[in-house]
Formats: sequence, C-alpha cells, structure tokens
Amino acid sequence: MRVLDVLTALFCRNYGCEPEDVRMAATLDDLNIAPHEREDMAVFLGEMYGVSIDDDALYGFETVEDVVGFVEDYLNGKE
Repeated sequence: MRVLDVLTALFCRNYGCEPEDVRMAATLDDLNIAPHEREDMAVFLGEMYGVSIDDDALYGFETVEDVVGFVEDYLNGKE
C-alpha cells in the first residue's frame, strides 16, 4: 500500500478528513490536523514503517507531500 493511501486512510478514519481532500499538495493545516494529531500520526507511521520522526521534522511538515516524502526517503534508504 502506498504511503499516501495509508495517510489518507488514517486521516479519514481518525481526523474526519474526506478522501478527496487528502492530496499531496494539501497542507496539514488545511486538513485541520492539530498538533496532538500530528504526534499520533508520527507514532502510527513509526509502528507501520519503523520510521522515527523527531519533533523538528514533525512540526516542519507543511503538506501531505512532506510527510509522504519523509517516509518514502526513509524506506528508500533502508533498501
């Protein structure tokens, strides 16, 4: 499953987002992802992919693409 698909499912299930709104260019602010939800997202991604997201990276994410890129870069570095 693609990282974007995983984030879309998470955002829709846990944070009330609509699937059509979760696009690569969408900002986390536009999706109303609150700070505590970002922390939850980081824990979820850590469990799902084994990625560790520190606070600087986590609060530096502006768009869905930032999150997807971070996780994909981590996964590509593992190979």
